[in-house]
Amino acid sequence: MQYLRKTYILLAILSMSFLVFCYCSPLQLGDDSKTKEIIKNVRRTLSYLHYSPQDVNDEFSQRVFDGYLQKLDPYKTYFKGKDIESFSQYKNKMDDFFNNEDLTFYHQSIDTLYNRVEELKVLTKEMLKKPLNYNTNDQIIFDSDESTYTKTQAEWEKKWQDRLKYSILQEIVIMEESAKNEEGWAKKDSIGLDKDEFDPRGKSFTQLEAEARKKVNDDMSEFFRRFQKRKKGDWLSIYVNSFTEEFDPHTNYFSPKENEDFELSMSGQLEGIGATLADEKGYPTIKSLVIGGPAWKQGDLEVEDKITKVAQGNKEAVSVVGMLLEDAIRLIRGEKGTTVTLTVQKKDGSFKEIKIVRDIVELEETFARGAVVQDDKGDNYGVIYLPSFYLNYDGKGHDASDDVAREIEELKKSNIKGLVFDVRNNGGGDLSECVEIAGHFINQGPVVQVMRSDGNKKVYDDKGSDVVWDGPMVVLVNELSASASEILAAALQDYDRAIILGSEKTYGKGTVQTVRPLSWFMNSNEEYGMLKFTIQKFYRINGGSTQLEGVASDIVIPDRYSYMDISEGSRDAALPWDQISSLSYDKWPAPWDKKAVVEKSKARIAQLPQVQLVDEYAQYAKKMDDEKIIYLNYEKFRAEYDKREAESKKFEELSKYKNGLNLSSPTYEQALIKNDTILKERRKEWHKNLEKDLYLEESINVLRDMR
Repeated sequence: MQYLRKTYILLAILSMSFLVFCYCSPLQLGDDSKTKEIIKNVRRTLSYLHYSPQDVNDEFSQRVFDGYLQKLDPYKTYFKGKDIESFSQYKNKMDDFFNNEDLTFYHQSIDTLYNRVEELKVLTKEMLKKPLNYNTNDQIIFDSDESTYTKTQAEWEKKWQDRLKYSILQEIVIMEESAKNEEGWAKKDSIGLDKDEFDPRGKSFTQLEAEARKKVNDDMSEFFRRFQKRKKGDWLSIYVNSFTEEFDPHTNYFSPKENEDFELSMSGQLEGIGATLADEKGYPTIKSLVIGGPAWKQGDLEVEDKITKVAQGNKEAVSVVGMLLEDAIRLIRGEKGTTVTLTVQKKDGSFKEIKIVRDIVELEETFARGAVVQDDKGDNYGVIYLPSFYLNYDGKGHDASDDVAREIEELKKSNIKGLVFDVRNNGGGDLSECVEIAGHFINQGPVVQVMRSDGNKKVYDDKGSDVVWDGPMVVLVNELSASASEILAAALQDYDRAIILGSEKTYGKGTVQTVRPLSWFMNSNEEYGMLKFTIQKFYRINGGSTQLEGVASDIVIPDRYSYMDISEGSRDAALPWDQISSLSYDKWPAPWDKKAVVEKSKARIAQLPQVQLVDEYAQYAKKMDDEKIIYLNYEKFRAEYDKREAESKKFEELSKYKNGLNLSSPTYEQALIKNDTILKERRKEWHKNLEKDLYLEESINVLRDMR
């Protein structure tokens, strides 16, 4: 349903699902003195330590002003024209506010936002009491640049009504399409429909509209409830980052809450009970349990249990019904060895107290994983997928380099003839881990250069003498392979150690960030959050920067992002490309003729109808993304949907494609799968996707040619 995927911004503004893993004592950011300390130390740090300090002047102020309002109200829906007129007095004062820790505009903007959302809450309830008019020529614009603020109260209300109308039309079409699935409804009939489930079959437009309006009303009520639970301090990072991101896109302030998610993404393991929660009408509700985690081991907590109270150790329980989900989660999280007692409402309506001892929980899908690929000639090849360059911070978790080495050794037991190293969608991570992984494939030598703005240069070398894999190798990339992924691909390309296959070029993030707690700059033990800021730029060992340019693939196969502008260069404040001197290094004594291998691959790709279809799909996706105007007349809305569905039919063949490769887990993992049904299903799903992967198929062909 391509046409329905332009989802309404209101329902996406707040995340509904969180992982219950780690603990942090959060700073109460409602205190202006602490907020001012945060802004002061962010400013000082960036002024002295950022790679490219900015002139904090009126031009800077205007960019910050526009960016901040864009973050708060991307489609110019919440604020009225008169609000923007009032705000405009500050357009050239944001630099002064930053320099003087003045919170005038921060308070006024957030207070106004809450007031407008309260108005919209009342307005929504009134508007959805009766059917809207779906026979007009109204339209909605999904383009923040083209959207404009409304001038009058009537225009503001009309713009909101159009948003609601769009959501209702979405629901109507979804129900109409659902009604066509007779087989699915027959199965539901055989076991009985849920008491709250609406059966759209045979219903008139009036009945469908009433049900759709009810659904949108319920969704909006939940949105307003969650929105109003947010404290003003929760918006501080948006305000502060409007300043930091004018230095460069990767310089960000993380509140104590947000820092937990960052640490999770970098390490893949934190402390807690091992469960995923979602907010369901005010109840923190269990959505999944991590196999091997504390809750899973304890055994009483089940999916769809609703948590009503939380108690720490022997302390009195606190009700979490109606609480903002992230706040409820912070009560559930805690340090290893501590006990939390959850009062839950089971699916049958009964209540139960469950005591769980918290422990370290690992997110298995965060880590490197390998598979054995067998081609039609019976030869085995290895594939390793690395989601990120994660780092073991405290000695209790995993390092990406160690995991990759282990996977290679296990794959070698299957007598693999070549290796595919997959870093598609890998956004980077720890630089030292990247350098160590590169060292698994090359002899001693430089891997990457980094330089500060003052010209101070450091070279990161592989100093190890052991090469874990010395055979043919392909590195799989796409437009979302960034940062450390690009360093790895660039180094292996410069050494002629591997052939890079994938999108035309990678993302183009060639900057280095460090992360420091703000308290580190303040000589304080209190938690003020973290600051991630750019301190250096990456350079290949041949001297070229990966910034903006990325890494160009040796063999290009189009993908769905080919025509999308999603690279580093699309970011307004991205730092420029430049070049420094190259290093001395010895190329890999490859037994293959790279030019001949590349030419053979290009000839094969040119003959693949699937590749042409992927390219057509990429053009279609770009066309869809460019269409920002949607008509709110039902007949036009329905006709446009049907047109899109018809156009997309030809691309269904891509999901049916099979590459003929056989996938299996390494020997050590096959033993684990026997006792772990969740791991078994995860690997089954991964292998199923790889069996449809034409990029993997061509990678195996390339490895065969390299032999």
